[in-house]
Amino acid sequence: MGITIFGPAAFFTSITYIAPMMVQEAGFSSGGVAGLMVLFGLGLAVGNWIGGRFADRSLFGTLFVTLAAQGLVLLVFWAGVESQWVAGISVFLMAAFGFATVSPIHKLVMERASHAGAPTMAASVNIGMFNLGNALGAWAGGVTIAAGFGLASPNWAGAILSFIALGLAVLAWQSARKGYILPVLE
Repeated sequence: MGITIFGPAAFFTSITYIAPMMVQEAGFSSGGVAGLMVLFGLGLAVGNWIGGRFADRSLFGTLFVTLAAQGLVLLVFWAGVESQWVAGISVFLMAAFGFATVSPIHKLVMERASHAGAPTMAASVNIGMFNLGNALGAWAGGVTIAAGFGLASPNWAGAILSFIALGLAVLAWQSARKGYILPVLE
């Protein structure tokens, strides 16, 4: 469940504070932020489709690529936030890679839960953990801003969370290869 918490938390660190970040750091107007939200929505749709398509081919491969890419995009977003082009592309890619993780994460949880005989319970808990990730991401982004790191700082905080999720995915992959399940990831 740790992957479910930290993976989505990564993009929630940024998207929670996207309006002030884009207006004050990237120089978008309020109307421009609405356009960025359309890009974000398109990224979510594309990412969900890609994640679902590739999770069946390579569950862990999809997780590794999408979590690493999400972390890298968030770092680029942090470093290049003052460029409207970088910001716009980053918003789309952050959403795409962020939501490309959802299907493989859910599939991983369901596979693990089926072995334990509790897939229905796991599905419910998994959605709760996704929402916990939402709260964690918003909190982490707020902490970095409150600490004086600036409005773009939620992006590097999100990158850290994405890389934590990637580390947990590697642990889950290693445990699956060895035939045992880490209790923390069930």
